[in-house]
Amino acid sequence: MSKFLDFLNRIAPEYLLLGTFAVLIGSGTLLLMLPDFTTNGISPINALFTSTSAACVTGLIVVDTPHAFTFWGQLVILILIQIGGLGVMTLTTFFAVLSGRRITLRDRVIVANTLNVNRYGGIIRLLVAVIRYTFLIESAGTMVLFFKFYQYFPRQPWYALWQSVFHSVSAFSNAGFSLFSNSLENFVSDPLINITIMALIILGGLGFVVLSEIDFNNKPRWKNFSLTTKIVLSTTVLLIVSSFAILMAVNYSYLHAKMSIGSIVWMSLFQAITPRTAGFDTYPISHLPTASQLLIVILMFIGGSPGSTAGGIKTTTFATIFLRTIGYFRRKDEFDFLGKKISHSSFRKSVSVFFLSLSTILFGLFMLTLTDPNLPFKSLFFEVFSAFGTVGLDLGVTSSLSPAGKLVIILMMYVGRMGIVTVFAIFLKRRITTYSYPNEDIMIG
Repeated sequence: MSKFLDFLNRIAPEYLLLGTFAVLIGSGTLLLMLPDFTTNGISPINALFTSTSAACVTGLIVVDTPHAFTFWGQLVILILIQIGGLGVMTLTTFFAVLSGRRITLRDRVIVANTLNVNRYGGIIRLLVAVIRYTFLIESAGTMVLFFKFYQYFPRQPWYALWQSVFHSVSAFSNAGFSLFSNSLENFVSDPLINITIMALIILGGLGFVVLSEIDFNNKPRWKNFSLTTKIVLSTTVLLIVSSFAILMAVNYSYLHAKMSIGSIVWMSLFQAITPRTAGFDTYPISHLPTASQLLIVILMFIGGSPGSTAGGIKTTTFATIFLRTIGYFRRKDEFDFLGKKISHSSFRKSVSVFFLSLSTILFGLFMLTLTDPNLPFKSLFFEVFSAFGTVGLDLGVTSSLSPAGKLVIILMMYVGRMGIVTVFAIFLKRRITTYSYPNEDIMIG
């Protein structure tokens, strides 16, 4: 046992993070293939796909979750979502704290990498806050949803409770798995379910660092927030409001003859929130106009915020590149937000994340066109963005993918959840240089 622990201590944090998620996915795959966990059995590739989708909090499915899996199979999926959302090492370290074990600097580095934060001071306090926020928010979501689901299933209180727990955890973890075959399409105009699910998605997508700064018990003040929190909150509000306005205009022009204005309002608001990056839907995405689908792709690519359960390039990356672009046209060498300068290293990292993410998505799309050439290109385009952003929305082709195509999507989900920086850091080792070359401007644009 001591030799095994010594071996783990020699592994770089990046490798350990990738490895623990791989073990989680593999364990989930084996469990889902057991006879008592499915109704009619499941193929290895579909079990691997489902396990990856749950552990990477994505929500893409190749089999119908409520009908293909028994209660025990659904429970495994829920556990994978919860562990995948928080991170294996986060939970391991938390239980180590409870047991009184000394937490080393290495443990702090691993937890920081798992939570996608770039500081090690106070990481244990943040870890405890993560568990506390998760429990409180998911419990609150469960109670509200139970109030509504019990009205739909008055003779099945335990079933209503199970539905409430599952959807609350899935929404806060930004997973998008549902125990209804058509996701939440039966509740397109239900205010309570819409508001509850949207609130859980937003809170899960803000990130634990932001939630710890907001901390409603301490009367948060805007001026005391860090620059990251201010950017996250501002960008989140801007994206929700602007995308809702656009989706409302586009959807109404195409669907006003089929749906009431109230249903279109709720549907458009939900669609402005769920692509970042939950995967629930209250109206079939494949039935939306192409303009709405394209906007959803953009939202899936941006994703949630750093340190959250969401995927995508993150709101801070998008905001940094956007602000730097505006600054360029204003001929400003430095760029700032709300009176604070954003470092050039943050901008360089943002550009790297943007470029590497887009390159990975294009690679995945290229591979899908080879593995599944008979499927519509638009559907494959949407699929790969959804997988990389760990969203879970699709245009109805996921279950039609070939085994090779499913492997491509599995890889996209895995890379999207691990983070593009973590994955490429393994292959692109940093080298310290003590010299520099002379500058020369080149023609751009």
